[in-house]
Parts: sequence; C-alpha cells; structure tokens
Amino acid sequence: MKRFYQRSNFTRYIVLLCCIVQIVQLTTAGCSHTKPYYHPDIPDIARRESETEGTLRYRLLLLGDGGEPRPDEPVLKTLGEWAQKDAAKTSIVFLGDNMYPEGVTERRKHEATERLVPQLSIIKDASVHGLFIPGNHDWASGKAEGYSALRAQEEFINSALAGEENFLPSGGSPGPVMLELPKANPVLRLIVLDTQWWLHQHDKPSKSPETVIGELIALLDTELPVIVVGHHPLESYGSHGGFYDWKAHLFPIRFLKKWLWVPIPIVGSAYPHTRWHLYRSNQDMNGALNKNMVAQLNRAFTTRKPSPQGPPLLIYASGHEHSLQVLKGDIVDYLLVSGAAASRKVTEVMSGDNTLFAHQHTGFMAIDFLNDGKVLLRVVEPESTGVVFHRWLTF
Repeated sequence: MKRFYQRSNFTRYIVLLCCIVQIVQLTTAGCSHTKPYYHPDIPDIARRESETEGTLRYRLLLLGDGGEPRPDEPVLKTLGEWAQKDAAKTSIVFLGDNMYPEGVTERRKHEATERLVPQLSIIKDASVHGLFIPGNHDWASGKAEGYSALRAQEEFINSALAGEENFLPSGGSPGPVMLELPKANPVLRLIVLDTQWWLHQHDKPSKSPETVIGELIALLDTELPVIVVGHHPLESYGSHGGFYDWKAHLFPIRFLKKWLWVPIPIVGSAYPHTRWHLYRSNQDMNGALNKNMVAQLNRAFTTRKPSPQGPPLLIYASGHEHSLQVLKGDIVDYLLVSGAAASRKVTEVMSGDNTLFAHQHTGFMAIDFLNDGKVLLRVVEPESTGVVFHRWLTF
C-alpha cells in the first residue's frame, strides 16, 4: 500500500512537471498576429491608404502561394480590381506554388484548370502583364518528377496567355532572368530567380551556383531600383523560420488538416521541436541547402554598389510563408513576404525587431513607381479597409 502511494505521488510529480513545461512552452511560443501588427515606430498614418501626388509610372502587384483558390477567392477578386486600375502600367508577379499540392504531375494535371485558371483569368481579364515564377510545390514538392511537372506548368501557362513568356525562369533554369519595366523608359529592374532549383535533389538543369551568383552580381550593376523575386524568403517569422504559436503546440495535427482541432497537450509540443531541431527540412530556413542558398544570395547582394552608381533601392520579395510580412533588411533594403493568395492556406506569423508589418491574413503587396521619383509600398487585404499598411520608399 505504501509503495502504491509512493508511486502515485511520483506520477503526480511527473504530471505536474509536464504541466509546468507545457505552460512555459505556450508562454514562450506566443500568439500569431491575427490582427495587423505594426512596429512601434510606425505612425498611425501608415495604417491606412495614402494619397499620392505623383503620376503612376509603373505598378507591381506581388502575391504567391495561390495554388489552391476557393471559388470566387476574395484576394483574387481584389487583385483583379487593382489590376484594372492602370492595366497598361501594371505587372502581376505570382511568387510560386501556383498549383498545389504537387504541380502539374501526371497524377494531378487534370486539376490544372481548377488551380491555375483562376489566377490566369486575372491577367487575361485585366489585360495586364503577368509573370509566374516556380515554387517548391510546382516542382512536385521536391519529388523525382519535379522537373517534368515544372515544364508542364510552364507550357500550360504560356499556352493560356499566348504572348511573351509568362513563366520565368524558363526550362527549369535557376536564373537569374532580368526584365526592365516598362520596356520603354524603364523605372525598375526586376530580377527573377528559381530558388527551388537550389533545393531540388533530383533531375534538373545543370548550372553551377557560382555562375548563378556571378550573373546575379552583374545584374545588380544598374542605376535603376531593383526588385529581386524568388519563392523562398531570406528571412521570415513564420513556421519556415522556426516560429510556432501556441496552437502548434496544443493542436499539432492541424499541420496535416486545418480543421483537425484535436488537442494533444505536452506530447504535441514534440512536433515543432522535432521539425526545427531534428528533421530540418530544406524547405525551412534552418535546412542545410536552404541556409547555403540564403548565404550565397546575400553574398551577391553585399556587392551592390552605393547610389548613384548602384541601385538606389534593393528589395527582395518572396512567398512560401502563407502570411504578409514587411521586414527592414540589413543587406537589402526591404524583405517582403507575400504568400497569402489563398484563404485555405493562411498560416501563423509572429514578428521580430525588424518587422514593420505582419498579419495572418490573405492579401497582396503593391509597389508603385511614380513620376516624381517616389516609390510607394502598400499592403492590400480583401474584405477589409483595403490598404492596411503603406510606406514611402523614397530615394
């Protein structure tokens, strides 16, 4: 009887210890920004639409991860409205993961109409320039048939738009590919990368990383503002950056299906720790291949010449994280994460010291180049007040 009582006490101590550990984990995990987060130094005026005095020269609309749209997806509807405002002066860049879950594989090619056409329709209906770049899911989520799935998606998109190439880099190349927009009297240089090429471990076009970086360095030699687009972020405060909120600890199988609100306390915390510290996926920023890619790209960006010999503004824009983030960079001027084009896919996001804006919400980003030399960045969300953040990027 005494032994049983002692064992009972031991069990209580273990349960108590586990509860304390769980409380500590939940406290440190924090909460996702389900409401817009603004850096404390951001003035109230930046939290709504800004009036512009200059005339629009060119507009980029940036969004990614739209490969599983709902019928009448709200963010695509809002995107279409923005695209039609100044169609001749607008480009839409879809930042990868254009078709979930594994791109245009033989198994999934019948789903291309459902996944890709809603995005393509925005471009066709508004008669704007559209550009799709590849993401990891477009490479069949890294499977062996990734290269063939990528080529099939490129053919589908280029055939649907029936004009200049609208899928870059072409042929599975890592890039970089350069476009100057608009073609007559350009106001910006757009550099396109396929970041999944760095991470894909099956068949792909052969090119040395040193060549890629050398070409990127050469393309940074311009007096125009430069925007580099790639699917994977260089920095992030979402799950790919190792940030998990309390729901990931208590309801870990929501990683498989968002509606699986099955509480698994204590044991559930094993998932985020295992994913970040043991499994180390190359789709996360602590994966070996991902870390090498980020280091190489940052090495190229450090060679940027100071203005006026070099670009007065350098922005890196990406998707991959299903949230909206505007970060102040150390090597580049701004890091944009705009991967919330599908409401089914939105995920948690937190903030760091360099976060200017963050929100767990669908939306896209607009960058306007005006005739007075000013550049305006805006974050646009559907089913809300529209513009929820703006920042003048003057130079």
